[in-house]
Amino acid sequence: MNRFHSAMRTSLAVIAFGAMAGAAPLLAERLRLEYALTATLPEPAIRAVIKGAMMGPLPDGSTLAALTGPESASSAFAQEIEVPAVPVPILTQAEAAAGAAEELPAVAAATTAVTDTALAAAPAEPKPVAAAAAPAPANAAPAMATPAAPAPAASGDPAPTPAPTAIPALAEALAEVDRQASVEPPAGATESLRDAIVAALKDNPDIQIALARQDDARYGVDEARAGYLPHLDLQAGWGRETVRQGSGARTQAFRTEGSLTLSQNVWDFGVTINDIKRARATYRSAQWATREQIEGISYDITNAYLGVLAQQQLLALTEQEIAATKKILRIVTVQKDLGLTTPADVGRAQTRLENVQSLLLDRRSQLEQARNAYKRLTNHLPARVVDLPPGAGTLPESADAAVGMMDTHSPRLAQAVQDRRSLDKQYDSQTGALFFPRIGVMVQGNYKYDVMGLTGRADDARAMVTMSYKLFNGGADRAVRRRIGARLREADYELDRRRREVEQDIRIDYESLRAAREKIATIDAEIESATRVADLYRQQFREGRRTVFDLLDSQQVLFAAQANRINNGVALRAAEYRVLQKLGGLFDLVSGGEALPPLVVPAPGGDD
Repeated sequence: MNRFHSAMRTSLAVIAFGAMAGAAPLLAERLRLEYALTATLPEPAIRAVIKGAMMGPLPDGSTLAALTGPESASSAFAQEIEVPAVPVPILTQAEAAAGAAEELPAVAAATTAVTDTALAAAPAEPKPVAAAAAPAPANAAPAMATPAAPAPAASGDPAPTPAPTAIPALAEALAEVDRQASVEPPAGATESLRDAIVAALKDNPDIQIALARQDDARYGVDEARAGYLPHLDLQAGWGRETVRQGSGARTQAFRTEGSLTLSQNVWDFGVTINDIKRARATYRSAQWATREQIEGISYDITNAYLGVLAQQQLLALTEQEIAATKKILRIVTVQKDLGLTTPADVGRAQTRLENVQSLLLDRRSQLEQARNAYKRLTNHLPARVVDLPPGAGTLPESADAAVGMMDTHSPRLAQAVQDRRSLDKQYDSQTGALFFPRIGVMVQGNYKYDVMGLTGRADDARAMVTMSYKLFNGGADRAVRRRIGARLREADYELDRRRREVEQDIRIDYESLRAAREKIATIDAEIESATRVADLYRQQFREGRRTVFDLLDSQQVLFAAQANRINNGVALRAAEYRVLQKLGGLFDLVSGGEALPPLVVPAPGGDD
C-alpha cells in the first residue's frame, strides 16, 4: 500500500510537470510504466531496476540520457558546483536478482514500448530514482526540481539535466572523466626511468629556480673577474658658458670638452683575487645545490619506480600461487571422485583458492596505488617497469669509506663547504680593502674648446700611477667585516650540523644494506627448503600420507618466502640508492652514465 501511494504521488507530480512541458503522450507512457513497476515488482526489485537504469542502458537499449533531452544552461551551472557525494544504500546484484528474477521480462516488455522518437522528444525532468541523498520512507514523495528550458545540445548524445538530488550520478560521471584522462601507455612498452626523471626535472619549478640561481652565480664570476681588466671611460659635454675674470667684462660662449680615460688596476692587496675566489665558491655552491635537488628528485622517482616493480612482481607471484592452488584443487577433486578423500578437503582447497584470489585483488589495488604514486611524480602512468641496475659496484666498501668521501661527493655537505669558503674569501677581500691602498695606472686625454672664456682649442694628455686609500668612512668597512665574521661563525656551525646529519644517514643506510644482504642467504635457503617440502608433500599427498592441510600449508610457506625475497630485494636496492643519493651518484647510475641534457626551460610569462 505504501508503494502504491508513493507511485500515485510520483505519477501526479510527473503529470503536472508534463502538462507544463507539453509532453502528454510520453507522460502517459511513463505513467503506465510507473504502475507496471510498482504493481508487479517487490521493492528490492524496483531498486534493482532503478540502479540498472542509473548505471547502464535500459532493457530496450536506451539510456536515461536519451530521456532527458538536451542539457540546459542551469544543468551546466549545476555541474560546475562541487557538491560532496553522499553514500547511498543500494542493493547488490545478488539481492536484487533474488527478488526480481521472474518480473524482469515484464519490465523489459513494458519499457520497450517507449519508442525512440518519444524518448528523443521528452523534456528534461528530474528522475525520482536519482534522489538518493538519504534513505527515504517508502511513502515519501520524490523531490521535484524546477524545470529549465532546454539548450541546444553540444553533441549528438545529449546529457541529462542533473537534479539537485542526483549527486551520486554526477560524482560517478566526474570519476569517469578522471579515468579517461589517465591515458594508459601502449601495451608492451617499457618505462624509461631516465626519460621520466629528465621530464620531471624540466617540469619542476624548484629545479628551474636552482638553475636560475646557478646562472646568476656564474655571471657573478665574470663580474668579479672584471676587476683585473682595464676600464675605458669616455666623457663629453657641450653647453653655454658665462665667464667673468676679476673686474673684466663678462664673456659668454658655447663650451665644448671631452675626455677619454684608461685605468688599470695594478695591485689591490688581494681584494680582486679574493672577490674572484668568493664568486667561484658561490658558483660551485649553486652547482651543488642544483645537484642536491636533482639527486632528491631522482631518488623519489626511482623509489616510486621500485614500488611499481615490487608490486608488479608480487602480482605475478600471486597469479602463480593461484595457478598452483587450482592444480591442488583439481587433484583433491579427482581424489574425492575416486573416494580417496572427503568433500571437506575439497572445501578447504576451494577456501584457500578464494583467499588467494582475494589476495590477488589486493595486489592489483596495491599495484594501481604504486602506479598512481609514480604518476604524481612524473605526471604519467608508467608502462611495464624492468629491473634496475644494482648499485653495489659503485658504492664504497664500508660506511667509513663513504663518510670519508662526504666533503667532496655529498651535494648537501659540499654545498655547505663552498658556502663557508665563499664567506671566508669575502672576509679576506674586505680586510684588504680596509687596511691597504689600491694602486693603479691611469692614461687620460682631454679636448677643450672655449673653456673658461674664448680660449679656442686646447688638448692635453697624461699618464700617471695612482694610489687611493680609504682613510675614514665612518667605520662602515669595519662593520661590514664584522658582519662577515658573524656569518662565518654561522657557516661553521651549519657545516658541522650537515656533516653530522649526512654521516648519520649514511651509517643508517649501510646498516639497512648490511641487514638486507644478510637476509639474502637466509631467504634463498628458506625458498630452497620450502620447495623441497612442497614437492615432497605433494607426492605424499598422492600416496595418502599427507592431508590437504599439509599440502596447502607447504605451498603457502613457499610463496610467502618468495614474496619475502622480492621485498628484501627492493629494500636492498633502495638502501643502495639512498647511499648513492647522499654521495651524488644516483642519477649517473640510473641513466647509465649518460649526461644530463639542458634542463632550462622558458619561464611562464617570460615574454610579458
